[in-house]
Amino acid sequence: MKPRYDHFVSFVWVQDWEQALGFYHDVLGFTKAYESEGWAELAIPGVKGVYLGLNKWGKPGETPPTNSFLTFRVDDLGAFHKHLEANRVRFKGDTWSFEDEGQGMRMFKFYDPDGNILTVSQIEG
Repeated sequence: MKPRYDHFVSFVWVQDWEQALGFYHDVLGFTKAYESEGWAELAIPGVKGVYLGLNKWGKPGETPPTNSFLTFRVDDLGAFHKHLEANRVRFKGDTWSFEDEGQGMRMFKFYDPDGNILTVSQIEG
């Protein structure tokens, strides 16, 4: 039997629930597919069956872990960078460019309100 998947969720810890929901909805354009107490699954525009989960950190006084393994691909990296700048999103470093076998990729990292590091990329060529 080969496994068949129709739903995938990767999650990040968040402390300020309303701020996190606002950032992922208003700035990144994700839509809420499901929400319960301290958990939400956000649909990613243009990607079927893949969701970002927001998991509310419930240990007061302790710092939640941060995630740096989430990467989104966009059609226009420059325009997306400007969009994030307009929303006063904090960046981590500069834009990197890579080229491999005639295909290039540019990418940069940015922070969500809880300090989770997100990566966005654009394939070129």
